[in-house]
Amino acid sequence: MKKSPYLAFTSLGYRILHLITTLGFIMIGFLADVYIGSIGVVMISAGIPLILVFLDYFAFSGASSRKQKSMQFVKSSCKGFNFFKSALKTDIWVKQGCIVLGYLGYILAELIYFTDSEAFFDSFLLLLIYLPISGLTTNITLIISRRIALTMAVQIAVCYICSMLSTILLLMYSFLMPEHISDYTVAAIVSFVIIEALSIIVGVILYKDCVKGYASSFSDI
Repeated sequence: MKKSPYLAFTSLGYRILHLITTLGFIMIGFLADVYIGSIGVVMISAGIPLILVFLDYFAFSGASSRKQKSMQFVKSSCKGFNFFKSALKTDIWVKQGCIVLGYLGYILAELIYFTDSEAFFDSFLLLLIYLPISGLTTNITLIISRRIALTMAVQIAVCYICSMLSTILLLMYSFLMPEHISDYTVAAIVSFVIIEALSIIVGVILYKDCVKGYASSFSDI
């Protein structure tokens, strides 16, 4: 059976780690929401990008760095370029799926234990804020890590940048969001649209930067 480029390009361990990470955040989100409240969604929004960026080291480290030498075996094939692009696209979608599913535990806890409709609506608004922040943070940090992170030490340093970026964005929201519920609702919906659009744009930039980095290193072959 013919494998997809993503399955062939990434190792089984890499894919299993993504699965374990997603399941872990589902469990953490569920337990955190039950025992410590909405702070659980804050933990998820900051933690998921950090872990996904770290895991990226094991498949795409240095993928967009110019003159990189890490994928010469792919370049030896006439179909290597399209193979690489397909794997990149799939990986971006997989990571976004991991982010969305990572919040599933939080949603389940709200549905099971908190039946008050107003409280659930407030929780839903939190998701509209934190979910796109996680996606945007992940994509921005991956642009940095795939440019420079060719060693584990550098990848860990980039992950530290990721954690700072998440914290800054979350703090900005805690101060900027209005307190009145009607204004808060409108602000949450508008911010979701804006930040999600930014996340998609940055995701496209991430993809194009990796492709350009791949193509630029052909001169050294």
